[in-house]
Amino acid sequence: MEPTIYSRFKELVNNDPDHPAVIDERTCVTYAGLDRLVDTFIARFPSFIPARVGVVMDHGVEMTAALLAVIKSGAAFVAVEPDFPPGRLVTFLVENGVDFVITQERYASMLNDFKRLIIGNDVFVDTALHPLPDRSRADRPAYIMYTSTPEGYPLGVAVGNRQVVHFADAFRRTYNISTDDILLQFSACIMNIFIQEVFGSLLNGAVLAIPSAATRNDLDALVKFIDDQYVTVVSGFPFLMMELNNLEALPMTLRLLISSGDILREAYIGRLLEQVPVYNTYGPAEATVSATCHCCSPGYTLPDGTFPIGKPMNSTEVMILDETLHEVPVGCEGEICLVGDGLADYYTGDHRADLKPFVTIDDGRRVFRTGDIGFMLSDGNFVYQHRKDCEVNILGKKVVTGEVERAMKKSDEVEDCVVVHYVDEQGAAYLVAYVVPKSGSFRLSWVKNKMAQYLPAYMIPEFFVLLKSLPTDAAGVVNPQALPVVLKDGKAS
Repeated sequence: MEPTIYSRFKELVNNDPDHPAVIDERTCVTYAGLDRLVDTFIARFPSFIPARVGVVMDHGVEMTAALLAVIKSGAAFVAVEPDFPPGRLVTFLVENGVDFVITQERYASMLNDFKRLIIGNDVFVDTALHPLPDRSRADRPAYIMYTSTPEGYPLGVAVGNRQVVHFADAFRRTYNISTDDILLQFSACIMNIFIQEVFGSLLNGAVLAIPSAATRNDLDALVKFIDDQYVTVVSGFPFLMMELNNLEALPMTLRLLISSGDILREAYIGRLLEQVPVYNTYGPAEATVSATCHCCSPGYTLPDGTFPIGKPMNSTEVMILDETLHEVPVGCEGEICLVGDGLADYYTGDHRADLKPFVTIDDGRRVFRTGDIGFMLSDGNFVYQHRKDCEVNILGKKVVTGEVERAMKKSDEVEDCVVVHYVDEQGAAYLVAYVVPKSGSFRLSWVKNKMAQYLPAYMIPEFFVLLKSLPTDAAGVVNPQALPVVLKDGKAS
């Protein structure tokens, strides 16, 4: 039988039951202990055979067990951060039709409209509980990752057990992951890297080390956690690499850094490269974490000081295609397209029909059009240049400007608006909102408060510009070139 996430995890439980599996700031659990916790949770599920289960929890041992419990039950987890704006959180869970939500008491009141399984910090594990049946299957979704359409509507990417197991194998081979490794769990659960951290460790016999939210938000505390827990591998967005680059020295146990989610510049990691290998990776949610990787080295950069995204991994083929879906010559710009076993199964949510990036090319293969523009170098490495639509990365997190505009228009203060992104002197993107107010008594604080009900803080523009009207071209479409540019020097907080 083809392996699933849970069956692969169970092999490791049987092979080395006493090996540590997950460490957080309160406790440590072994592979066998985590497996018992999984059965304990399933025995309390309010639905006997669920299809989709929401998970709204603090990161830690209990959350990790909840994810595995959902997968073992044959369902897909829909994980959302507890600090998601309430409107955004509820909309995503509703649109994905979760049967119930696993959460903690402190978040239960946000989820009154859902059937809930509330988990306490001191979970009683019944050691006499008979192992429950494994209902997971390789061809079933394991999780649904949050994304958005270009117009800003919520969308889910359904990724299967087969793809995750496939990725975990590639992750082990690429980075030589072993039972001696301890991986940091730093990323938010709505990010691709979260899947890499959790299943890149637990499907390869390694240890997952999870700091608290307070520790994650304090660099000094985070570095101390890495040092105290003997962490060997850290994944993160380029802004985390920049922060680590400013340290006098890395913790001695660190042997590898993996950057994901945005363009990586040599200026971000110059000092790090003198201490440990740093990999630059690329992959949308539809590609099950990573499609390519590149081992960075000093001096091997593009003319603009950035690193290539590398060569294919995870048995994924990368092609650069033109608008007619034909390959372009080496060195020529085109759309980055992916083919292979690592591609997601389908989209979920009310607006899934709005996005149709999966196409069939002449040879009959299923291809994912990423919407990213790039080219291939003569040495076989690929280069990411920019998006072809209104998507941008802010602090390593994907932002669709259409979603920001839709949230802004929910305010009674706004007649019309457009959101544009610019890049500061350090190469970091920032958002500027151009607003046509409904009246002369426009109150920005009211607009931002309304937006905060639907958007996390990083999606709210840094700058707002009031205009009498938005400039348009002959076709009546907003002309970004006619908007006043708002500059940022790259040093502002």
